[in-house]
Amino acid sequence: MSDQSAESANLTEWHTYSLQQSAAAFLKANIAAQEEVVTLSEQCIEDWNNNLPAEPLFKLATLEADNESQYEASIERWSTMLASLVTPIMPPAPFAAKMMTPSAFYEKHQPIYDLARSLKCPILYNEDADVIGLGSINPVTATIFAQALHAYITNTQSITPYITCVRMNYESWKSLTSKHFGR
Repeated sequence: MSDQSAESANLTEWHTYSLQQSAAAFLKANIAAQEEVVTLSEQCIEDWNNNLPAEPLFKLATLEADNESQYEASIERWSTMLASLVTPIMPPAPFAAKMMTPSAFYEKHQPIYDLARSLKCPILYNEDADVIGLGSINPVTATIFAQALHAYITNTQSITPYITCVRMNYESWKSLTSKHFGR
C-alpha cells in the first residue's frame, strides 16, 4: 500500500483489515490466484481512496468474467466456500432483498452508514442499537463489518449489541446496496 493510500481519510483500518482478511480467505479457499488478489486489492484501495464503495468478492467476479450475467453463479459458489471459513458459519438469507432500509438508524449513526456504504454491506434490520442484522455476498466482509459495528455501538452507546450476519445472493445484494446506498 502506498503512503498516499495510507494517508487517505476514506481508507480506514476496517477497510484494510477487511481487504487483508478477504484476500487471505480467497487464497485459502483457492478461489483466486495471488495476481488476482493483488489486482482486486489495488482496485478496492483506489475506490475507497476516491470515496467509492468496493467489495473484494465482487471485484474478483469482475476480474473473472466479462459479462455480469456470470457474476451470480461465481459469487454464490465462492460465498458458500468462504462461509465455511468464518465462525460461526453464515447462513444464506434468500429473503434479504425484501428487508426495509433502516434509514433512521443510518441517519443516527452516520459513521456506520459511511462504512456500510463503502464496504457494500447493508444493515438488514435493527432494534434500536441493541439487535442488528447485516448481510453481504462476502462472509469475510460481513464478519469484519460486524466487528466494526460492535466496536462503534459499544463505544458510542455504552451497550453491547447483538449482531447477526447472513450471506446474501448476488441479486439481493445488488438490489439492497443500490436501495441503501444510492442516495
